[in-house]
Formats: sequence, C-alpha cells, structure tokens
Amino acid sequence: MSTRIPSDLTALDTPVRLQAFDASLLDTTPDAELQRLVGEASAVTGFPIALVSLVVSRIQFFRAQVGLPPELDASRATDRCTSLCQFVVAGERPLQVEDAASDPALPSDLVARYGIRAYVGFPLRVAGQTVGSFCVIDVKPGRLEPAALGRLEELARLASARLEELARQTPAPRTEDEARAQQAWLAVAEAQPLLNLGSRFAEGKLSLEEFQRALGALAGLADEDSRRSAK
Repeated sequence: MSTRIPSDLTALDTPVRLQAFDASLLDTTPDAELQRLVGEASAVTGFPIALVSLVVSRIQFFRAQVGLPPELDASRATDRCTSLCQFVVAGERPLQVEDAASDPALPSDLVARYGIRAYVGFPLRVAGQTVGSFCVIDVKPGRLEPAALGRLEELARLASARLEELARQTPAPRTEDEARAQQAWLAVAEAQPLLNLGSRFAEGKLSLEEFQRALGALAGLADEDSRRSAK
C-alpha cells in the first residue's frame, strides 16, 4: 500500500488504456453487483463514501457509489484533474491518503468543496488495463487497519471481475474505422454528465446550490465544451 503520489500521469492517456472503455463500462444504469460491493466496502471500513470510479480521458465516472452528496450522485462524475483516483490509475498501485488537506501534491478543489480528507483506493483492471479505482473516502483524517485493507483489496478484485464481465458484452473494435468510431463515442459519453445534471435540475431534483456545486466539480469539462462550441 503506497502513500506516495505519482508525479508522472502519462499512463492516463495511453490509447490502449482508453480503448478499454465501452458502453457497458460507462453505462449509467445501476449494476446490482457493483452496488453491493461498494456498500460492503463502506460497511467494512467505516468510511461513508465508497466508489467504483472509472478514470477516462476527461472525467472520473462513478459506475457505482454510496455516500455521495446529491449533486455528485446526479452528475455521476467530476473532472479527472480534481480526482484522487487518477493517482491510483497513473501509479497502477493501491494508494492510501491519511489527510488530503495536508498534502500539497493533491488537488485541493474537491478537498475544499466537499471536505474530503482520507482516501484508500485499489486499482480496477479490465483487459489488462487499469481503468479506475475501487475506493473509500472519509471527510475526516484516518487510515485503515490491515484487516480492513485486506478485505477492501478482495472487494476490488471482485469489482474488477464484474467490470470484465460487463466489458465482454461489447465487442472490441477490430478495424481502424471501428477504433475511430469508439473514440468519437467516448467524447460524447464523457459529455453526458453535464446533460444529466441539466436534466435533473430542470426536473426540480436538485436545488440551485446543488446544481452550482456540481457544475463546479465539472468546471473543466464545461469550459472545454464551451470552447469547442465557440470554434
């Protein structure tokens, strides 16, 4: 279990890693098995938030979650650059953070906005690629004892196996045209959290404050989409 934050994040953007993502992995339909696993992770560790977080090119997408505030439950994502899970993926190893507020190497945005302090994450792998993190989060500093870490690692392996099972439902691209089509689809899929957020707000399921907080968590994504529209 590492406590060191990797400085080299180039592994996040390797084409072979990004090609592991497909419609089944980024589906917003709840998956009962993944939900069961995050529920157990929270219960075992005592950390109130547990996630199956998939780290894509621009976002971290919450494939399963317990304990998130309403605005993040609505968006199901944050900017990748503000995530802690990106470091699990980049380093391809487990990561434990006892107090995120005391480490200048960590992004401060979500720490300041949501009070995130303690974090423990294990890599999630699909087709040999590290696609995300199975993690637990607390709003106060803390660390896990060896027994809880061991069980969390077991749950992460089960989550990886479930993601592998889901990924097999979508054929891998075999030609250059199929690969380009998948890249185009991925760009659309990563914009979906903003659309979901707008829909939930329009339906009255989020307050204005919650809507604004969620936009803040997706600020980079929103800015990039605005720049593309202006071109």
